[in-house]
Amino acid sequence: PLTTTSSQGELFFSVFQKPLQPDMGYNLLANFMIEKKIGRGQFSEVYRARYLLDNTPVALKKVQIFDLMDAKARQDCIKEIDLLKQLNHPNVIKYHASFIEDNELNIVLELADAGDLSRMIKMAALQSPFYGDKMNLYSLCKKIEQCDYPPLPSDHYSEELRNLVDMCINPDPEKRPDIAYVYGIAKHMQNVTLGC
Repeated sequence: PLTTTSSQGELFFSVFQKPLQPDMGYNLLANFMIEKKIGRGQFSEVYRARYLLDNTPVALKKVQIFDLMDAKARQDCIKEIDLLKQLNHPNVIKYHASFIEDNELNIVLELADAGDLSRMIKMAALQSPFYGDKMNLYSLCKKIEQCDYPPLPSDHYSEELRNLVDMCINPDPEKRPDIAYVYGIAKHMQNVTLGC
């Protein structure tokens, strides 16, 4: 049967969609609608997909486990899956399932809508007060050594955070706050943000 879904104005077709098999849950490709490729690695490609049984968006990582990897690489992949199964934290991508179908290892993961870690690091770098000197390492090191940076914008950051950054970026290490103080400020700021 012809199955269609719309996502952000795009129309995706799955012409030869196999019948859904609810008893297989996350362990069968027929229970997913692949929408678009969102990443790739040396041996894998990652797709944004939709779990058709409850319409949940997921990341579906397809690994060419038999064709492109040697035995050690396959073993490393299995170890990675075992580690993912053990992790359960709100700041870590959630593992749903893994299965082999059509000579590919399929790993079903929570979809990170904000993108991957490298994208988040790039975004943070763009907001760094030292960003303009990223191509000139000597200049960047001098600025960091002398604590020469523009103040954080007051329209984006609280006074408390701006003061904490000022204390931390101090050329004299003895005058910088210790980790207990930084943690206390961070905990206080979190409580204020959450309204505790």
